[in-house]
Amino acid sequence: MTTRCPFLLPLFLLFLLAPPPPSASGLWLGQLKTLLSLSRSLLTRVANARATRGDLAGAARARKIADKLRLLGSGEGGGIWSLGWDFARNYAWRGGLPTAEVSRAASQLLAALVEFSRIDSPTEKARWAVRNYLNLLALSNSLLEKLLHAFSRSGPLREMVLVIQEEAAEGELIRDCLEVGAADLEGLVRIARDLFFSSNSSDDGEL
Repeated sequence: MTTRCPFLLPLFLLFLLAPPPPSASGLWLGQLKTLLSLSRSLLTRVANARATRGDLAGAARARKIADKLRLLGSGEGGGIWSLGWDFARNYAWRGGLPTAEVSRAASQLLAALVEFSRIDSPTEKARWAVRNYLNLLALSNSLLEKLLHAFSRSGPLREMVLVIQEEAAEGELIRDCLEVGAADLEGLVRIARDLFFSSNSSDDGEL
């Protein structure tokens, strides 16, 4: 005997009739998966670097974040789909995200990271990091604050930003990312900006 679920019919019709958001496309989900995979790889390297220098607590925190990113990027527990649904339901179907401020903050951080990546000498890179770290940290904090403002609704996207923000504030995550993978950090900021905030401001220039 078949059990009827009358409440499923209107939900199914709503799903069929609703306009497909950007997050429904395979390309968007593919980019999101790339973002999560690159983030997990970078956090794993940060964990290894911290363990090498004896910061076992910091290494454990970084590994925990990397594990969360692995689950989000997989099909386990609906991971990648839960992120896509969060974006569609809470943002794409509600008029999208405020792009200008986040795009501007991301581009300012990108400009600093590009400047760092163009330095060839390890000695000069170290000097640049010492000289510009506080400014880089301020730019990172500004971007994370604007992301939290943009991702204002409870869900996995906001939770992901909160976790990164906490580690950046307490664990010197930005410094460690510069040390083990500045190019990947630059790539992450660029992908995240283009993925969620594609209507970039005119200030972006060639970044």
